[in-house]
Amino acid sequence: MLEADLPHYPFCLPSYVAAFDDGQLAQQELKTETRSWRSEGYAAESNVLVLDHHHGVGTKRYCSDADIHQILDEPPPQVRFILLLPTVHEKIAAEVAKNPDAAEVLRKNELYDENTVDPADPEKPSTFTSDQFNISRKALFEILTKYDIAPAACSHIRGQEQIFGSRVRKNEQKDIISFEFWYAIRARAYYRKVDKDADLKVTIVTRYDVESDTTVVLLKYRSWNDLPSKLKRELIAKVEELVMQPSTESIASNPFAITLLHFNSTAQWYRRAARDPRDSVRDEEEKAHIQAKGTRNEVNAIDVRTLHLTMRNLDQDKVQLTFILGVIDRLRKQHDLFYRLVKKVPAPEDRDWLSLRVDEEYDRLENQITYFRSSIEDVSNRAQRLLDLLFNLSGQHNARWSERVGMQAMHESASMKAIAVVSMLFLPGTFVSVSISPHLPVGVREFR
Repeated sequence: MLEADLPHYPFCLPSYVAAFDDGQLAQQELKTETRSWRSEGYAAESNVLVLDHHHGVGTKRYCSDADIHQILDEPPPQVRFILLLPTVHEKIAAEVAKNPDAAEVLRKNELYDENTVDPADPEKPSTFTSDQFNISRKALFEILTKYDIAPAACSHIRGQEQIFGSRVRKNEQKDIISFEFWYAIRARAYYRKVDKDADLKVTIVTRYDVESDTTVVLLKYRSWNDLPSKLKRELIAKVEELVMQPSTESIASNPFAITLLHFNSTAQWYRRAARDPRDSVRDEEEKAHIQAKGTRNEVNAIDVRTLHLTMRNLDQDKVQLTFILGVIDRLRKQHDLFYRLVKKVPAPEDRDWLSLRVDEEYDRLENQITYFRSSIEDVSNRAQRLLDLLFNLSGQHNARWSERVGMQAMHESASMKAIAVVSMLFLPGTFVSVSISPHLPVGVREFR
């Protein structure tokens, strides 16, 4: 591909239809300029991890631009993963590790390991460049055009869209020639000890070619900072394990089975991430209970800011988990469509074991994530009830203070009343005495 051809992507693709594909959006997202940390810069030379599985044999290699051009000209393997690993926007893990309290909490909840190195980081820290892809623009366009990736999916690669999309292509004989689907899922956690968010977005673009019975998956792991490095390492390790396992050959013909592995780790991440908010709310509840018993005044000790940030984080988690449940539902529908259109097996009871196993995994993951969302809702409700209790306790405190002020005012009023009565008793005599004094004889006045 010539450099001059790059600006015409995706209009150069044979499948591009202007009425259906948002080519302008893809062009905007894939341009060279970086407007913010959401748009990564391109590397001058690619260093992309490509993992292939072909009939029980797995391979792993880092590819330069020339290597990418070469492997794209080779016959495709059964399964190919292309890992796009942008560098993080900021590095703060080292600073977190210096905080003993934060490090202890993160280790206990298995969210962070100070020995884990972000796979997107360069070998030498001095060469770190934030928000940079591990692939050149030319190599990325060559991959996208080689596999005829849908423009709508391309907007995910550099943008931050978190939507589900799919595309089925047919030839003139109305036979299915390719089946594509793409989506993104997030794994979030809020580190209360350091007031930092760990946000890892996983973008999965999957394309299945019917004629060659091969699947290519573009994976992009995008994180704001390097706190989710442990999860990123875990996900990449699972991809490598999948590729190297000889048994992967038995599931290679089902692209949905290939991309299931990310949900398990994401669900477990949410399970571990929910521990710290739950502990935070419990600590604040204990302070409120002490105050309610009247043994000690702890109203001012309740950290309202912590409760507010906890609820904000939990609300965001609920949104993400709700979206993941929606993704699973869409994948289930697309999986059924795949068997009806591609495998030509319309009845679920006539499908092979792999179809049943994938559906079982969808059910299990849906139940698991639903439970985690319910658990997060419970912690969020407890935090809200605690804020309500804090408001009520503050109201009671203000009421008691107002009562004391009122009683003091009543006492002052009674004192003033007594003074007024005494004044009323003595004032007439004093007034009369003062009034008649000038009219008395001099001797009487002197006697007085």
